[in-house]
Amino acid sequence: MPDRPDSQPVSEIRAFVAANLDSGLKAALARVQDRLKATRADVGWVRPENLHLTLKFLGQVEEGRLGVIGEAIAVAATGCGPIRLVFEGLGAFPHPRAARVVWIGLSHGAEALAKLQTRIETGLESLGFAREERPFTAHLTLGRVRSPAHREQLASALTGAPTETLGEMALDRIELMKSDLHVAGARYSILQSFSLG
Repeated sequence: MPDRPDSQPVSEIRAFVAANLDSGLKAALARVQDRLKATRADVGWVRPENLHLTLKFLGQVEEGRLGVIGEAIAVAATGCGPIRLVFEGLGAFPHPRAARVVWIGLSHGAEALAKLQTRIETGLESLGFAREERPFTAHLTLGRVRSPAHREQLASALTGAPTETLGEMALDRIELMKSDLHVAGARYSILQSFSLG
């Protein structure tokens, strides 16, 4: 049966919910990346402008659903902030000597961020987005390890790093983000912004 003349292909985008960082914090964390790059480990480092905390990955979403998705996120965000985030502690998943993901942890704000993330999960679950099976762990991804080259040096840098505050900020909004995948890496853009006040 032929397509109706008025039928249009459904337009989809790759989307996620994020806590974006201010420019000062991004610069501070870029300096942390530079220290780790000195290990010469084979890591695909996240570009400083792309550094963020992922609160919920949505995957491919029909553009026509962005309105109701935004409404659910707005409800979840109401009254949740601002949240003081203090970044401290370097690590890797699953662990430094078998690193696949290099991250920075939170010494302050992780509990409030987890509560916000749970509210987002609950709001979006009613729209058909499955809950994450793994418990939410507040962390910021610095890079993804591509091969074992110089992994020992990287592990030593991670485990030997002094415990110090690596940066902090007051999070007063979260964003619904669009991710465009390119050969040179992902490019992110803000679709909607939601106050935590």
